[in-house]
Amino acid sequence: MDELLLRRAQRGDPEAFGQLMEPMEQLVWRVCWHYTGDREASSDCAQDAMIRIWRGLESYRGDCAFESWVYRIAANCCMDWLRKKKRDRSVSMEPMREQGFDPADTSPGTEDQVVAKDERRRLREAIALLPEDQREALVLTQLERVSYEEAARMLDTTEGTVKSRVNRAKARLREILSAEGELSAPGDVKKGERRLRT
Repeated sequence: MDELLLRRAQRGDPEAFGQLMEPMEQLVWRVCWHYTGDREASSDCAQDAMIRIWRGLESYRGDCAFESWVYRIAANCCMDWLRKKKRDRSVSMEPMREQGFDPADTSPGTEDQVVAKDERRRLREAIALLPEDQREALVLTQLERVSYEEAARMLDTTEGTVKSRVNRAKARLREILSAEGELSAPGDVKKGERRLRT
């Protein structure tokens, strides 16, 4: 990272900020896509993340890698979006559910596409329930395909710690999904992870 560019951006230079963030834009968008699974939501979250990064840039002191700092802001934007979506969905559907009506998903597509989309949604919701350190390690290494070495650098920890967090995250995902009766075998988590990447 160009330190001079960072200093200029921190002083409020929008051109410097654009240059500083250009290599990060794809990372921000991909992180938002992995968390939301929705193009419009990904764009909204990515835009929100860029605004938060711009507003908070002055507070960045280099205590962690800049890429890691950017990643965490993007992930936090997505977590806010997921919480709001869950809250909104539960509020808007509650009156109908109280009267015994629970509408089926009528979105177009083959049955396999609908099932796959539903599995990806459930897996994303399960990932959102993971502790932050496990969630970050899982998303970076399993979805972003970042190496353990690179993830360790981004998260300011060791490779061994990243591997441990990923293993704990996978075990926790199996517990969450099994408790919901959505998995028939532990191997189905792998299948779900593959679908999450599509």
